[in-house]
Amino acid sequence: MKVFLLTLFVLLSLASWAGPGDSLYIQEVYLVGHKKTRPRVVFREMTFGQGDRVAVADFEQEVTRSYNNLMNTGLFASATITYDTTQLEAGGRMAVIVNMRETWYIYPVPVFELADRNFNVWWNEQERSLDRVNVGGKLTYYNFSGQRDRLKLGFTTGYTRSLQAAYNFPYLNRAGSIGLGIEINLLRRREQNFLTRDNRQEFYADPDNFVYQNAAVNVGLSYRRRIYITHDWTLGWRHSAIADTIGQVLNPDFFGGGRTEQKYFRIGYDFTNDRRDVRNYPWAGKYYSVGIAKEGLGVYGERDGMEVHADYRRYLPFGKHASFNYGLAGKYSIIRTRQPFLENRAIGFGNNGLIGYQFYVVDGLDMLIWRLGLRRELFKTRLDLGKLVFIDAFRYIPLRMLVNLQFNQGVANAPFVDGSNRLNNILLTGVGAGIDLVLYYDMVAGIQYNHNHLGENGVYLNLNLAF
Repeated sequence: MKVFLLTLFVLLSLASWAGPGDSLYIQEVYLVGHKKTRPRVVFREMTFGQGDRVAVADFEQEVTRSYNNLMNTGLFASATITYDTTQLEAGGRMAVIVNMRETWYIYPVPVFELADRNFNVWWNEQERSLDRVNVGGKLTYYNFSGQRDRLKLGFTTGYTRSLQAAYNFPYLNRAGSIGLGIEINLLRRREQNFLTRDNRQEFYADPDNFVYQNAAVNVGLSYRRRIYITHDWTLGWRHSAIADTIGQVLNPDFFGGGRTEQKYFRIGYDFTNDRRDVRNYPWAGKYYSVGIAKEGLGVYGERDGMEVHADYRRYLPFGKHASFNYGLAGKYSIIRTRQPFLENRAIGFGNNGLIGYQFYVVDGLDMLIWRLGLRRELFKTRLDLGKLVFIDAFRYIPLRMLVNLQFNQGVANAPFVDGSNRLNNILLTGVGAGIDLVLYYDMVAGIQYNHNHLGENGVYLNLNLAF
């Protein structure tokens, strides 16, 4: 009887060790080239690990997903995942080698930035005025302790004077599912947008005094039990003040009631499911997020706003060199009363832009935008700069050139807007065609020709740099 039980145990062990022919047993994952990054960070971003069993039919897809996840961390200039391909046919045990080349993590750079919403506004509407330029310094230290944490320190002077300090630690617990972040911002400027007229920003300036001041503190907690799904909770505090001329004369609705000061707490929650292959320039996958935010918790009684927002994007490759994409984004204000001027933003701010309307802003309580796009890769190569670059992370430059076509539509609901803003409460339509250059993995530069429903045309520059 003992011999029978021992034989049965050995057979079962061998079966679980060798596995069926349609699955692979990941016997070992070897990491090579990670000098700063800790192994647990790499393993956390991979979809499989040592001791896992993966279906043979799914293994190559899991390798691709793991590669994209590692590159989307921004920690590596390149990564390769190699394995014995003969095992894909035979099944059984598999050893995987992850070879990484870490990027440069410390960026102490001078700051020369525009105070306007985008380069095109500064170049055309503000006539390239150097008075609207911020100069200073910024230190960003990615992978500060080798655990994908990020430290940011910065200051600027000029059009805007600011101080910033932020730290984000995404792997707070052993499982790497809880993250914590804190950010402090202090800002003062001598010129402030106080009104929107004809869907363009109007400014008030005082060369001798600061006309807008703001202090903000944010604390965030994230939970990411799975690789692609994140829950974010934020708690923030704001204190803003404006010149009497703005709050009492030019726009009494800036804070409401002619006030020149506003304090409030903010609390928010966001759910994100991000399955894009490349975050800054997706080719395949999908992304959606939904959230809710409450501004004003009754402590000061100076702010009362609440909104829900959502964003959905899908990327569908077809053939070898083309990809189609579409998306839908919007917000809805649950509290329907008139909101302070700066909290009544809709189209033209942040990620909520429409092609063809770079020179316009559209305020509103609610907003809906939908987009269609098509990309065609023209060529892909890799530049070897050799000894011209002494930093290994930047010596090899993967480069892609693509042509793109876009169609955008959107509408902003603004029940309290005056008649001078003709783009509110109507359907906006923009189309565009352009050329994109994608450097390294996700740094994008492009030039685009756009046309809007007003019959206006223009050529615009776009930049989207990972750092």
